[in-house]
Amino acid sequence: MQELTIRFPVICPVCARALLTEMPVGPIAEALVAGSPIRLHASCHDVYWDANQVETEQIREYLDAVLITHPKDP
Repeated sequence: MQELTIRFPVICPVCARALLTEMPVGPIAEALVAGSPIRLHASCHDVYWDANQVETEQIREYLDAVLITHPKDP
């Protein structure tokens, strides 16, 4: 079974280019529950950073949408 992923846009902190990224749902959900940082990546400049409060809330909204469209099997 393939792991469920979430796609969401990130903005490169170097050039401000919007890029689509994809990450597994499990680690994102765990980070949100624990209040841990979510590590983001922009491939255009190979730069990594921790999601700020606004980015984290946007990721939470994308996660909610994924979980609504892919509910857990009974």
